[in-house]
Amino acid sequence: MPSKRTTAPAGRIAGVDVARGLALLGMMGTHIMPLVQNGGPDGVEATWVAVWFAGKASAIFAILAGVGLALLTGGHTPHTGAKLTGDRRSVAVRALLITLIGFGAGALDTNVAVILVHYGLLFLITTAFLGLGTRALWCWAAGWLLLAPVAWYLVLPWVSTHVVPPTTGASPGPLDLLRPATLLADLFVTGYYPVLVWTGFVLLGLALGRCRIAAPPVALAFTLGGAALAWGARTLSGAVIGATPDAAQALGAVTGGNGLPLSAALESGRGLAGVESTPWWFVLSAPHSSAPLDLLHVSGTAIAVLGACQLLAMALTAMLGGVGEALMWPLSGTGSATLTLYTGHLVVLDLLSTATAGMPRLGVYLCFVVGALLIGIALKWAGRRGPLESAVHTLSRAAAGTPH
Repeated sequence: MPSKRTTAPAGRIAGVDVARGLALLGMMGTHIMPLVQNGGPDGVEATWVAVWFAGKASAIFAILAGVGLALLTGGHTPHTGAKLTGDRRSVAVRALLITLIGFGAGALDTNVAVILVHYGLLFLITTAFLGLGTRALWCWAAGWLLLAPVAWYLVLPWVSTHVVPPTTGASPGPLDLLRPATLLADLFVTGYYPVLVWTGFVLLGLALGRCRIAAPPVALAFTLGGAALAWGARTLSGAVIGATPDAAQALGAVTGGNGLPLSAALESGRGLAGVESTPWWFVLSAPHSSAPLDLLHVSGTAIAVLGACQLLAMALTAMLGGVGEALMWPLSGTGSATLTLYTGHLVVLDLLSTATAGMPRLGVYLCFVVGALLIGIALKWAGRRGPLESAVHTLSRAAAGTPH
């Protein structure tokens, strides 16, 4: 019998927490490490952090948020009636609290595009979809991921022209509440995580969470199907750009004007400002481009990562029992406290910005990784939530009128 300390809280799935932990470490990497460096045949190339994490980690973070909301609201069988009403109140309070934390984090001096305000808005929008079943959610997610980029492409020029300034900058902060038009434009269209597009990620997460993730055949289907989708979207993008000189020339002119060769821009997501001015944007699969093929690529990646993490979790538990579960503590513990660790790492980046300025970035990143994993282990050992998770959980459940 595993001890009380090693038993996951009811409703938690180890593979989801492991995947969430990986996404958090990936986001930390993009915040701390450079995404481009000198080298390669074009003189500048994307770093390994960009190749592995840019655009993917934050999207996985959002998709897994949807998975978590599905598990909180009934899992495979969504709640109905009074329970659903309580769920909606609870999620709305979560959204408000995360938004408030996000505004505070946006005021820090980190040079990081903080996702939390957008994240809170995504939670609020998702309350309208919590009562839907699996099939309906898959239809909504597929439709949103395919059509929202087109809508974003069409409305972006108008918003950029008629809202001055059109964006808040890297992250919305408290002072942006004084300019609501700019704030709304940033949140929905012009920001780093446009909610118009990113709602599709959370809907996809809801659909995934309504499936029986803990069943081995489902986890295997996620792994293989997600990998195929990710590979297919990226391969199609590369094939079209490689076989169409006009595409490469038009896209390269934009990224070159921003100081990066096309190859480095496509891998890192840097140097893409203005690329939506050309219709070749539709064939991009580049981080944070909001292009259709990029959404499909990162969605497939997220599905594959979730499935693979759940397969690993089940294999370790089946072979080693409680020992296998403990081996997952570093990542599953980190993944169960992402709000605390995400916010905490931003605070530390702000406080230690001067002290770490001259240090090798890889060394700084490894310090953050080790710190996060140790905190994850400690939380698992103590059987506790992270401080922010505990506060948000308590207040949101109180709003729903359910026990803590």
